[in-house]
Amino acid sequence: MDKKKQLAFNLNNFLLSTSHLLDNIELQHNNTSQNHSKRVAFLSLKMGQRLGFNPEEMFDLCAYSLCHDIALNEQKIKNKDYYELSEEKIKDFPFLSKKSNILKYQGEKFDGSGIYELKENAIPLFSQILFFTQFIDEKYDFSNKSIENRNEIITFVKNNSNILFDEKIVNLFIEISSSIDFWIDIQNENDIVYFIFNNLHDFTTALDFEEVLNITQSFCNIVDNKSKIVKNSEKMCDFYEFDHKDKYIFMITASLCNIGKLLIPTSILEKDENLSIYEYEEIKSYPYFNKKILTNIMGFNDMALCSSKVQECLDSSGYPFKLGAKDLSFKDRLLSTLNKYSSLCSNKNYRSIHTHNEAILILKDEANNKKLDISIIEDIDKIFLNI
Repeated sequence: MDKKKQLAFNLNNFLLSTSHLLDNIELQHNNTSQNHSKRVAFLSLKMGQRLGFNPEEMFDLCAYSLCHDIALNEQKIKNKDYYELSEEKIKDFPFLSKKSNILKYQGEKFDGSGIYELKENAIPLFSQILFFTQFIDEKYDFSNKSIENRNEIITFVKNNSNILFDEKIVNLFIEISSSIDFWIDIQNENDIVYFIFNNLHDFTTALDFEEVLNITQSFCNIVDNKSKIVKNSEKMCDFYEFDHKDKYIFMITASLCNIGKLLIPTSILEKDENLSIYEYEEIKSYPYFNKKILTNIMGFNDMALCSSKVQECLDSSGYPFKLGAKDLSFKDRLLSTLNKYSSLCSNKNYRSIHTHNEAILILKDEANNKKLDISIIEDIDKIFLNI
């Protein structure tokens, strides 16, 4: 591996670390609960085991399971646009078994009554498994320990054999769910994660920084699909003549510097009126969430640290750590300023978009109050003035 151009990357490590972000989005829109994606992966891998999938297929099935709702924040309704976008967002993910249209057809029903009207074996097997596992986890609460709940799930599955689900998949589930340990393990996150890791081979691979950025850009778009922070970061990195590695590490960090917002309720993030004191306090937690999420991803420690400082100020008035000038490197200051500039130049529910000159005036006012680095603001002004 060329450490100047590449990063060791494990797709399932990345998706496991970010799965609760997608779960938080889904529980606000559908009848799901925390750890939904992990349960979908758990159920899918149980089926993959019995179907004799090879290690590469098991790895990919887990990855598809963990990211099956990747388009939900951008397309709230599960229609054709949603499924098309789901497939588009994962086109640069490093899958191993080279299957196609898995997320596109994950909503298809065995009897042909789905959106694309695919029927029976015309539906990819991975898509059939995903449809089954996410459907029953959305419909039923697997944390309910009652025997009645178990029986209700099994009865529903049997009644929909060769209607919603292929009979083979139904029979697989009946076989899997006949074991007591299945019902105990699926109720415990630690047991689910233990099972996942124990049944996956380590396919960590060296990816070019550009490839990693393509993956993280998908998550940046989940937060805000109109954000220009990555493009703005690239221009400033070129202006400051960052070397190849520093440039792409900074751009990857920029693409993820707001990812913690996915753990903040949409009702707060998209609120039209001014936030209450309590809502603002909740917003202030997102840089800390950045750090918690990214430190779990192999090779992302430096990015986790930088992204956690995205709302810090030189005068120690920022959040969440109230760091001061001596604690903030040039890159920390650059990311913080670029994040504010990019936000000001974007349309928000609670205000209209600012022009470049208006944004610079606001930033200079903060610099006058010893919050931001004036030299960086002047450079941003120079670079973006005529864009």
